[in-house]
Amino acid sequence: MKKAILVWTAIMAAGLLALAGCGKKETGQAGEYTNLADKESRKAVVAELEACGVTKEQTATLEKWAEDYHEITAKSYSYPKGFTALPKDGMDYTSILMDDSAKPYSYLQVLNCRLTAFNLIKNQLTTAGTGNDTDLWLMFDIDAIDTMPEYQLTKEERADFLTLFNQVSVEGTSTLEEHEQKIQEAWKERDIQISGDKLSLISVYLHAPEDQARFVGHTGVLADTKDGLLFVEKYSAMDPFQATYFKDRAELKEYLLARPDLYGDKTELAPIIMENGNVME
Repeated sequence: MKKAILVWTAIMAAGLLALAGCGKKETGQAGEYTNLADKESRKAVVAELEACGVTKEQTATLEKWAEDYHEITAKSYSYPKGFTALPKDGMDYTSILMDDSAKPYSYLQVLNCRLTAFNLIKNQLTTAGTGNDTDLWLMFDIDAIDTMPEYQLTKEERADFLTLFNQVSVEGTSTLEEHEQKIQEAWKERDIQISGDKLSLISVYLHAPEDQARFVGHTGVLADTKDGLLFVEKYSAMDPFQATYFKDRAELKEYLLARPDLYGDKTELAPIIMENGNVME
């Protein structure tokens, strides 16, 4: 009898450990990511974002987009459930194909990092509203906002989007430090403000020498959570959503700069990573 009790106790303990392990993967830890492909991981990410001031309306939009994206790409890619360790050699989404016969394809084919990040940050964002819609780097974004109900914005929100993401002129400069200064000056001139201290915008400014400009080639929101720093992004227009925990900003910066698609030819200066209006050191 005593032996049976000991065996049963061992089985129960193993079961509890297994459950604890599953729970850990659902919430995530530093160095782990999720593609928001399952309900549990979406719920975990949404809870973190809402704790940082993102509204339920905004997170509902993110959930809908992520669910639709998973629906039309699941046949071509095996998404990990919950949170899993980042691959050592970086993310590889080249095998993903969108089902162009699916209804959500019409709007998802243009859903990029800027539209995603703006949806999450817009209620904490104010600007001078001085942006222009002739910026060629934003032409697909503008077309999506103006023609697709999924991305419809108010007049004020549209102005904020343009002001936030309009390219920055670096005419007459030649060094990385001068480019950093130009971007910071642009944020001040455009009076771009993000309220609160739990949510920030991470922007990767790429160099376009032919235009003598810097433009936001990638962006996402960074949530300061009890479990660490959570970076939420749309990896690219054709690639999935991704939410990744990092132990610190240095780790996040290293992750971002490891992306090969951020680099062009030798005429381009290095990418510049900003957290709100400040250069990320």
